Amino acid sequence: MLRAPLALIAASTTLLAVSLAQEAPQATQRSQATRPFTNRAGSFRIDLPADWRQLGPAELKALTTTLPSLPQDVTQNVPHLFYAVGPIDRWMRGEFDGEYLYVVEQDAEWHLDGDLKARLQQMWSAKAADDGQSYEILSAERAQLGADANPAVIVERRIRTKAGDAFRSLDLHVPTGGREVTLCLATRDDAFEKKRSELIARANTLSLARRSRGETKLSDRLWTPLAAGAVVGILFLILYRRSRRPAS
Repeated sequence: MLRAPLALIAASTTLLAVSLAQEAPQATQRSQATRPFTNRAGSFRIDLPADWRQLGPAELKALTTTLPSLPQDVTQNVPHLFYAVGPIDRWMRGEFDGEYLYVVEQDAEWHLDGDLKARLQQMWSAKAADDGQSYEILSAERAQLGADANPAVIVERRIRTKAGDAFRSLDLHVPTGGREVTLCLATRDDAFEKKRSELIARANTLSLARRSRGETKLSDRLWTPLAAGAVVGILFLILYRRSRRPAS
């Protein structure tokens, strides 16, 4: 299960795939109003509005005082694991238009099979029981993102906060170099349709430092503990032989 908050619409998974493909050529053309955002680990880069930056933990107290009804994920912040990216300076002035990126970085790639929508809904329902917000998975599909055609799971998700505000997010679940990165491109629910093509184009600017290692095979999962066990066994054998040597 995902350990931190993550943040799409159900036109149908086929239509979303077509939209991604149509937007891809345009996504590589950066407008003057955007610039690349790179995470601190340097594992991914995505084009975002020029005044967006990562929210720092030290800014949270002042921000939640100024904007007490923020979506809960925005207020969860551990810089290398999960954090919000947005027009922070405007937020500090009390100007929150509902648009932001939320990033979750995790150890180990995860590869879902079966009914993606049902499995993700189960995860988010468990989170809802914990944090009091509600989450509805509207669509989920496998796709490829960016000029490098990185494999991803694309999810459209509706969020309703405890204050009753509704948001919608285009969630990009992307495996990269043995880790999993989730990027949630969120906006207010009633603005999502107007923002759809812009969000898809933004998603298609995503580039990764390392490609996915692919799904781990059963033999790979077994080999690691077996190899570790063999090393430990050898060390114990060496220690045992040394303990049996006669004293000189």
